[in-house]
Amino acid sequence: MDRAEEKGSDLAVIDHVGIALWRAARRWRSRMAAEMAARGYPWHQSAAGEVLAHLGPDGLSQRALTERMGMSKQAVQQLVDQLEVLDVVRRVPDPTDKRARRIELTELGARDFAERNRVKVRIEAEYRQRLGEDAFKALLAALAELNT
Repeated sequence: MDRAEEKGSDLAVIDHVGIALWRAARRWRSRMAAEMAARGYPWHQSAAGEVLAHLGPDGLSQRALTERMGMSKQAVQQLVDQLEVLDVVRRVPDPTDKRARRIELTELGARDFAERNRVKVRIEAEYRQRLGEDAFKALLAALAELNT
């Protein structure tokens, strides 16, 4: 029996795992963006900052970036344009496809990447402390299972 049945109506508002996961992810992303902005990387507080979550030091084809972000090609292009103007990323020819472009981090983008890793480690350490090591490991295992 699900929670809607327990309450006696399929129109009852229920809490569910989907909304709990969404809230946790949203809280994590907001914290990440705020910390990055406080450290001198304000673009994380805009939609363009979402691009950087998918880029590493090796760059990525614009096509792969579009697929990873689950957005339209045009929307991703606009976000990349914004980061390019700020000198965070650059477009370069893709060595495997002459018609394609790769998105790479600039020197500033590489500093951003390193700082993001430091912030991620800090947030994760706080989660470990808050949940305890066993619960944190169980959370990671459960999330890995849900993402297979």
